[in-house]
Amino acid sequence: MAHIVVLHGLYMHGLVMKPLASRLRRKGHSVQVVSYNSVRINEMLLFKRIRNCLSENEKNVIVGHSLGGILAVHFVNSHNDKHAPIDSIDSIDSIVTIGSPLQGASIAKEIQNRKLGFILGNSKEQGLVDVNQLTVDCPIGSIAGTLPIGIRSSIIRDRVPSDGTVTVEETVLPELKDHLCLNYSHTSLIYAKQTVEQIDYFIHHHEFKRVVEQRESVEC
Repeated sequence: MAHIVVLHGLYMHGLVMKPLASRLRRKGHSVQVVSYNSVRINEMLLFKRIRNCLSENEKNVIVGHSLGGILAVHFVNSHNDKHAPIDSIDSIDSIVTIGSPLQGASIAKEIQNRKLGFILGNSKEQGLVDVNQLTVDCPIGSIAGTLPIGIRSSIIRDRVPSDGTVTVEETVLPELKDHLCLNYSHTSLIYAKQTVEQIDYFIHHHEFKRVVEQRESVEC
């Protein structure tokens, strides 16, 4: 079993992650949900809160939805050097991202191009637009959605596979340990039982379970 720290996405609050957290607890994991102001991100304060949540006795895993997944990787990156304190990269066994645009979000870039970037706050600099190096040494599993129900279609009219907000391609990095697509939208990924099953499987195996219902999982 693991100790899981859960991070929500843009414009959200930790309350939206409670159902996911409850299901992970029923799998036997201990879980803490961290809330933060997603448009006025204080990285130092947020990372301190994450460190304070880490367990000394269990393997630590960070699960992040959307922007939360990017911040999870930034947190591990921030400790990926020989001068890191005891709360180092070795403290994190793995990361699972859910609908996280690890390559940057084209929808955020389009919003900025339309001179509306102010509504994104400083999340732009945290990776939604200005992409930082996300390479880390701990295993990262990325779950993408393929049900295109969301605001993307009203802002960017294309037929690129997406979860309605983030494209599948944006959730992929060469350094990932594994990548999986589930047939859910950007928000419904949080509440899908299959997402919980896959997070739990990745925690144990550092890969996703491929034998799943056809309607829920597809190869990307």
